[in-house]
Amino acid sequence: MGDDADDEVPQNSLPIGEPTTEATEQWREDVQRAGNEGEEGPPISIEQFFEMTGIRFMDEIAAPRRQSIHPSVLRPSRRASVEGQIPLAEYMVAMAVDVPQLELYTHVSKDLQAWIERIQAIYREAEEEALKMTPQLFQEFVSADETGQAELIHQLKLIKVHNHEQAKSEWYDWKLQWVERLHEKASKGFEHLEKDANFLEEIIREAQSILPGLQQEYDQLVEELEQETAEITELEACDQDYLKELKASIAEQGMELDNYRRGVEEGKAKLGRIEEKLKEIQTEKNEVSASIEKTERLINIQKNSTHAEVFRLKGELEMLQTLHMVQITKVDAERFEFVYGSSYVVSTRCVECRPVIGNVQIQKLPEAQKEEIFPAFSSLVLRTAKELVNRPEVSDSLRKIVEFVGTYWSSCSRLQLQLRLVAIKFPITFRENPSGFSADVTILNPSVKAKAIISFIFDVANFSAWPLNIQSTKHDARVVYGPIQRDAILQAVGSRLKDVTPTNNHGCLLDACMEAAESVA
Repeated sequence: MGDDADDEVPQNSLPIGEPTTEATEQWREDVQRAGNEGEEGPPISIEQFFEMTGIRFMDEIAAPRRQSIHPSVLRPSRRASVEGQIPLAEYMVAMAVDVPQLELYTHVSKDLQAWIERIQAIYREAEEEALKMTPQLFQEFVSADETGQAELIHQLKLIKVHNHEQAKSEWYDWKLQWVERLHEKASKGFEHLEKDANFLEEIIREAQSILPGLQQEYDQLVEELEQETAEITELEACDQDYLKELKASIAEQGMELDNYRRGVEEGKAKLGRIEEKLKEIQTEKNEVSASIEKTERLINIQKNSTHAEVFRLKGELEMLQTLHMVQITKVDAERFEFVYGSSYVVSTRCVECRPVIGNVQIQKLPEAQKEEIFPAFSSLVLRTAKELVNRPEVSDSLRKIVEFVGTYWSSCSRLQLQLRLVAIKFPITFRENPSGFSADVTILNPSVKAKAIISFIFDVANFSAWPLNIQSTKHDARVVYGPIQRDAILQAVGSRLKDVTPTNNHGCLLDACMEAAESVA
């Protein structure tokens, strides 16, 4: 395709002659005969019309023809190619130029074959239609005189020339498209070759940069090989018996060296074990030294302590007791007793300084009972404390007893502070239940003459660890009288309690009651 010339050679051409008068006269005689018999004239086929006019539309149609020799002719035979190995450049040219040409030739051949088949079908259909009904042009040409026939033939020749030129124009347009397509593929192939060339240039530069070093190594290896070859030649020229004796001596020395190496490895392993044992002994020494220093310090304190030291330690003890609100009043092998928060006396019976499980007693001091704000709440908290502290997992250790009492009353004090804030604004009462207690807050609304009671329900796990379990606080509401809605109260209280956290809960119960009172206003 790329080697096509611009010359054109006629194909399928027929000699151009003048109009055939014999065919015309024969058709006229047939028309007269049919007229005498009262029938229509005989039909005229397209082929007969072409014979009458002497015009062939397929005459002088030219197609491109290759003027150069195909590369395959210049290429050596398959056997010679196999023997001589085809160069890689020919492969690249074939992939970038020849293969696209073959693909395009196959595609164009198929298109032309389909076009020819379609034209032949159209021609057959036109032939059948002409046989069924003679076209008006055919009848006018036969019935016309010589002058009219000459004019028609001249017009047909003009149409023929126009069609030929139009076919050439379409052919050159197609050819231009094919050449552009092949040029685009060849350009892409050339770009790929340029990229490969640049890549190979980099590889060549890298190879040239390391080639001197490799050459030097090669020269060294060749020199070493020559030296070893010379040594081997010299050894071969020596006394072989003497060499055997030397080899045997070297083997014996190698065995002795192996024995020495094994001895060194065993010595290193033994040294490692001794070093580990030394570390253990050093650790034991440090521990014993620390124990000795501690014992000596205690002995020194016992020998040299003064009343000032005793008073100092006593002051520290009192400060710690005040900080933790724990005042130890009695400690011996049979009893342990302390006062928490100057309000509660906690005591337990001991056996050899170990508490008896389930024998913890808690009592409230008389002066603390006079200061109670919520007597019902205080009695409930005290009774619950006695039950919880006598659990086996708590009462089996003095430390656990002290820690539980401090944590429990700290939680109860925080909850009591919340209830005291509520009591400032609203009346509050307490009711016990099997799981704990409930605080009932009364809300009055004189403007609508309504009364409601909000109940905050606390179980033992809740108020004994307040405010860690504040999210488990339940609530309820009851309308005593008046036009107010229970759901509105519950929604107001729940929306406030939903936002509280163990670190952000100050006045949450009072806020919930205030929002409930505003919702019924």
